[in-house]
Amino acid sequence: MGSDISGKNDVGGSESALEEVLDRKEILEKIIDNSPVIAFLWKAEDIPEEKWPVEYVSGNVGLLGYTVDDFVSGRLLYADIIHPDDRRMVQESLTQRCRQGLDFFDQKYRIILKSGDMRWIDERTYIQRDDSGKVTHYQGTIFDITEQKKKEMSLEKALRKQRLLEEVINNSSTMVFVWRAEQFWPADYASENVSKLGYSAEDFVLGRIVYSDLIHPDDYEMVKETLAEKCKDGSDTYDQEYRVRTTDGKVLWVNEKTFIQRDRNGNVTHFQGIVQDITRQKESEIALKIALEKQAELLDRNQALETIVNHSPVIAFLWKAGPDHEKELWPVEFVSDNITNFGYSADDFLSGNILYGDIIHPEDLPYVQMELSDISSEGGKVFVKEYRIRTKSGEERWVEEQTFIQRNSEGVVTNYHGVIQDITERKKKTADS
Repeated sequence: MGSDISGKNDVGGSESALEEVLDRKEILEKIIDNSPVIAFLWKAEDIPEEKWPVEYVSGNVGLLGYTVDDFVSGRLLYADIIHPDDRRMVQESLTQRCRQGLDFFDQKYRIILKSGDMRWIDERTYIQRDDSGKVTHYQGTIFDITEQKKKEMSLEKALRKQRLLEEVINNSSTMVFVWRAEQFWPADYASENVSKLGYSAEDFVLGRIVYSDLIHPDDYEMVKETLAEKCKDGSDTYDQEYRVRTTDGKVLWVNEKTFIQRDRNGNVTHFQGIVQDITRQKESEIALKIALEKQAELLDRNQALETIVNHSPVIAFLWKAGPDHEKELWPVEFVSDNITNFGYSADDFLSGNILYGDIIHPEDLPYVQMELSDISSEGGKVFVKEYRIRTKSGEERWVEEQTFIQRNSEGVVTNYHGVIQDITERKKKTADS
């Protein structure tokens, strides 16, 4: 009797333990099925191009439009839903991990939903091996990261545009500053081309030098009083000319265009300044005037730099160089939005519908082509020329172009970074005089 009772207790205990395990399994499956994380158990195949047949998938695979039975039945292999452009990359990466004896595999790639839509996912998988070390299964999860990926790609695009804008600025004679509204104007940002003054951007940002140190002593009070007056009268922007001194004692004339930034209470917090060397213009009345505008928020430097360019009279371009310099028409790879000053949109050029050479006056085009070709062939770096262009409405305008010629490591011209400025009124005044 005692022995029978003990046996019954053992059976009862086993059944209770099994029920507990099953209950726990059911709870875990419910948690997974109600989460955005989809669990998989894939069978490993010892073939060059694995297709990952599915032995188990959580019920929330319905998030992808598929059913559990689609996979478990074998009608659909996991490789079938991986984006064709990513499939080889995933295969090679996983194979490499297995060969290295690693136990973990993680990868971001695209999959195709049953609806045909594409989604980015993050896979995190543990590689299962038998006692002999042979890979038998992959146990892992996938998680939809499409929105995160879109943000990353948008950020990457914005950063590329920011770098391009900064390169255009740094190859120009215009320096960009953001000063705090404090005594002596300490800088939060300075473009790299402050090296023209003998300083580095770091000198300003780290506070080794403040901008007021550069201003000529005879002009300092005027600059200080003008700034105070503009802050007091509620102005948002103003221009002034004054002298600065470089590290080697040279005196330069500059034109500063300042944008006054205020908080919600109207208190001045920052000054966004565009400082242009106009020494040549002062001496010979032939200087390229570049006035750029910078937007209020320093934290979004890309947006601020775009605003500076697009609110200035200077239009920034990146032209692609062609193999035949004497006849090229300069397809446009980048143009600032203020090209609308001439009636065109940026897309007119970026789409390839209009080449830059198409808007140059037919009588001037051969001379522009010839001079740029000669400078490029001779190894020159800078091209400056005045010529006429036609606006979208057909109006004729005079512009001055200042371009920096870009070459690859072999010295072959690849691009032109430049700016054009409308000088029609100056031309008219010169003609009248």
